[in-house]
Amino acid sequence: MINRPLPKEPMFTAAEAAAKLGISVKTLMRHVEDGRIRYVNVGTEKRKQYRFTDYMLEQFITNNKRREKKPCPSTSPKAPPITVASSNSTVIAFTSLQKPLPKKKQS
Repeated sequence: MINRPLPKEPMFTAAEAAAKLGISVKTLMRHVEDGRIRYVNVGTEKRKQYRFTDYMLEQFITNNKRREKKPCPSTSPKAPPITVASSNSTVIAFTSLQKPLPKKKQS
């Protein structure tokens, strides 16, 4: 095991760090499990006690800054045009489309 000195800056518990970030402890721990927030384990491997420094929290904030981009109006998908079909058609009976019968020859 490597002995390293603890950071000289103050360290915060999970509850204190979550309060500083404005999130719940559950959400903070989810970020820790996903590797998005670094921590110092001051407990044992079986029973971890998480501590966080201001620097670690600032790194998390910096790495997670996002800017919502609004789509460009000229390239945004447009709704299909609404058209109304109007025609001047008339209804013709099916029987009127029959070919006329050939005329009988008169004898």
